[in-house]
Amino acid sequence: MTWQQQFMEHILDRGFDYYHRDLVQDISIQEDVIEATVYGTEIYDVEVELADGEVTLLSCDCPFALDGNHCKHMAAVLFYVDNVDSIKKEYPDKSKENISEFVKEADEKLIRDFLTSILEDDEKLLNRFKSIMKYSLSPEDMKRYKNQINNILYRHAGGHDFIDYYSASNFAAELEEFLDNDIRGMIENGFYQEAFVLTNDLFIKLGNQDIDDSGGETGILSQMCMEIWQEILEYSDAPLKKKMFRWFMESLDGSVIDYMEDYLEEMLFENFQEDVFIAEKLVFSDQQVQKFKKEEDSWSRGYAAGKWAIRHIEMLEEQNAAESEMDAYCEKHLEFNRVRKYYIEHCINRKAYDKAIHLLEDGKNADKGLSGLVRDYSLQLKNIYKQMGNNRAYEQELWSLVLEYQKGNLDIFNELKLLYPEEEWKVQREVIFNAVSPGREIADLYESEKLYDRLLQVVLDSPSLHTLQAYEKSLMKLYPHQLLNKYEMIVQNMARPTTDRRRYQEIVALLRNMKKYPEGEQKVKEIVREWQSLYKNRRAMMDELSRL
Repeated sequence: MTWQQQFMEHILDRGFDYYHRDLVQDISIQEDVIEATVYGTEIYDVEVELADGEVTLLSCDCPFALDGNHCKHMAAVLFYVDNVDSIKKEYPDKSKENISEFVKEADEKLIRDFLTSILEDDEKLLNRFKSIMKYSLSPEDMKRYKNQINNILYRHAGGHDFIDYYSASNFAAELEEFLDNDIRGMIENGFYQEAFVLTNDLFIKLGNQDIDDSGGETGILSQMCMEIWQEILEYSDAPLKKKMFRWFMESLDGSVIDYMEDYLEEMLFENFQEDVFIAEKLVFSDQQVQKFKKEEDSWSRGYAAGKWAIRHIEMLEEQNAAESEMDAYCEKHLEFNRVRKYYIEHCINRKAYDKAIHLLEDGKNADKGLSGLVRDYSLQLKNIYKQMGNNRAYEQELWSLVLEYQKGNLDIFNELKLLYPEEEWKVQREVIFNAVSPGREIADLYESEKLYDRLLQVVLDSPSLHTLQAYEKSLMKLYPHQLLNKYEMIVQNMARPTTDRRRYQEIVALLRNMKKYPEGEQKVKEIVREWQSLYKNRRAMMDELSRL
């Protein structure tokens, strides 16, 4: 069977690990249907449908698969089937030894001695065995678990302390197994604090590990840590919840790499909604604002301080703080454009339009170096003036947009057009045309105004095939000869350098389109004859031309 290309690489790795650990059980192989159970932290049922020996449909009842993805449980079953010597209608394969019977017949002392010997040599199995037996976790146990995390990191990072692209998926698979089996096993056994400590240890070490995670391994593992934290929170008592809160707060001190701090922030601010925590978070968020305001780097200062100020304001809003308190905090931090944008929206929602206008006008000056932001301020001003019925200010703002902040924007252009009689508009639009750069921006305006002679000139002046194709429909009936010549110039330029078959296919597609024009058939024949002489040694090109 050919099926592996349907799976992401890291999913294949995890599926192979499940298969290798004999977690695929209860296999039933029929002619066109394979059913199996895959054991892990949970038990999932997998079904594979076949047609002519190839996979046509895969299903699994795990959450990942229910979201429409191909999961590790499916991959594990398919790895198993690939390694069956011959497909049989009923399983189990009787050539395999019956391990249960084998163990049942063995001497009990021999088994105990054998198990002791294995557990003494393998810390991972010892941890797993103690978890199955639900023994309490000792400091020595915790040390072994931390060693297990360290060993995974060291084994994949090596002496250079870097996990390359080819090792990243296996590295992530091992840590995922640790989180899935060991950490969740602790949660099932009620060892919530220990599970929290080890998850934190893994998260911090993951953040400090240099890795090529082009496949998103760091994000996947961080998300798993968040899910585990969430599970622990659901079961935690008040002292543990307080300890968790404190850890999340203290870990936002810059010791975790910036993009991973987002996970900690989300945990802190999406949870811990009790009054005692809210009060602390309000103090903490304001402290963060003051800390980042002292930063020398203007971008870092503006982004980080603004982000924390918004956190603070949102909490005030959730707590139904007085409008005066909200306004005062926003006014105090208007230097951060995120706060200004929030405050403007807040004022608009309250219909405090005069205040919103003042903030927007002031913002256009304060943020004049940020063109996108100034454009947004101008658009909001335009909408407010229109809603208030201030026609003069509305018209002025439209002119500011069409001449400065959104040159060539067709929607703004047409909105302004509605304010003028037809003859007067013909004069006013020339002001706009003179301000807009030649190219696609002005071409859209010419097309909208049906100024096809000017639009044609833009197309003829542009070296771009895309410009020709964009306005071909509007111009074809009026100027077929000019457009056909433009096409000829473009395809001749495309054909000069030797290239690959795909490029020749593109050229032939353009030739087919040229044949739709009056005199196009004859023009294409002339071009093809010329090329058959000039480029006769280009086999791929000649082959594609023969398909015309």
